[in-house]
Amino acid sequence: MDGQNTILSVVGPLATTASSLRLVIKALLSQEPWLHDPLVHEIPWRDDHEREILSIINPSSENESVGKLCFGLMRTDGIVTPTPPILRAMDTVVAALRSQGHEVIPWVPPSHRSILDTAFKSWVFDAGADVKSAFALSGEPMLPQVASFDSLTKHYTAAEIAEVNVRIRQLRKEYLAYWNSTSKESKSGRPVDAVICPLAPWPAARREMYKYYGYSTWVNALDLTSVAVPITEVDGEVDKKDKGFNPIDERDRECNEDCELPVYSLKEDCIHSRRSV
Repeated sequence: MDGQNTILSVVGPLATTASSLRLVIKALLSQEPWLHDPLVHEIPWRDDHEREILSIINPSSENESVGKLCFGLMRTDGIVTPTPPILRAMDTVVAALRSQGHEVIPWVPPSHRSILDTAFKSWVFDAGADVKSAFALSGEPMLPQVASFDSLTKHYTAAEIAEVNVRIRQLRKEYLAYWNSTSKESKSGRPVDAVICPLAPWPAARREMYKYYGYSTWVNALDLTSVAVPITEVDGEVDKKDKGFNPIDERDRECNEDCELPVYSLKEDCIHSRRSV
């Protein structure tokens, strides 16, 4: 969707350790990419920020009062309920963090539904023209998950695009205000350092059944820094469907029914943070 600048695309590195990610990001920034790409801000690796975080995680013996990190936990976005293995993975993360002395508080942000409804408009500004042209190069048919682009006919006007941009700016401001307000709840008196939430409601996606993107789209829309962290594997003996599950609506019911246990193997959680190092 070249030219759609409301929500920019990004390509993130993959690595097996956090230190590897640190290495690749430092290497990229050392090349001063802002001298080559006008969309890149001139922000080199900030050693002072890294030292600040390390001092919080590992305070010196004479400064034990520095404290630990504080995380917000979003177990559900209120639209699609995560399935049992996802909930267990989040519990695993929380237990690990608290065992290290870190604080975890509930994350109850402004409506994610408003964020998603606005964000998805940005990808259909051109009535799917860019997507259609890409498929036309080979004549490859669209899979059901993206077939809706083929039926789009409405092209957004400049005024309508501007309206979406203004709304996204407002949503970012509202979310920022909520994030900052968590300083009143944390023991440290700082806003939460990062947010823990699912990357998807399921451990993995079966063909043509990845029907909900909300747990990653909100991060794109708000332009946050994020990292996906593998946590555990599905355990068919433990991860049982909740027989008393009461779906929010038809979409929530369908997404949860699409999860067949123990078919899947890998679970990933996503931690979203404003703190960049």
